[in-house]
Amino acid sequence: MTMLVPIGVIMLSGAVGGIVNALVSDNGFIKPSEVSAGEVTIIRPGFAGNILLGAVAAFVSWGLYGAFANTALFGTVTGIGTEEISVSISSIAGALLVGIGGARWLTNEVDKKLLRTAATAAAASKANFEESRKIAIGTPAQAFNIAKKMYQNEQSRS
Repeated sequence: MTMLVPIGVIMLSGAVGGIVNALVSDNGFIKPSEVSAGEVTIIRPGFAGNILLGAVAAFVSWGLYGAFANTALFGTVTGIGTEEISVSISSIAGALLVGIGGARWLTNEVDKKLLRTAATAAAASKANFEESRKIAIGTPAQAFNIAKKMYQNEQSRS
């Protein structure tokens, strides 16, 4: 078996982990996009970013810690460790878990930036009890959009 087949299986498993993260996060299957409020622009990688990061994270994890982490890709090596390359069930499960974790990290970083920007925009706007309640119970993307609207309304009054 060539090295590309197990790498493909591991990366596919990580990509599935990215899909799982997209399903369990509030972002769902949004397209990659940019959102901005004033001078701040936030890149939302969407489902494609989750899938890509999940695949890459799984490959990196398997490459560093998998059963064949020390396998030579080029040249010949004889002796111990020259057996045929394979992918175990635990490698696939680990890749799936790392894919979810890697994609979750990306989602959390974007959500943190959305919430920080929402807090800044809301603080610069006139107090509004109803909108603050919506921000408190909304998703990070909803909080960002509500605060952005509050900020734009405040700017249009000035």
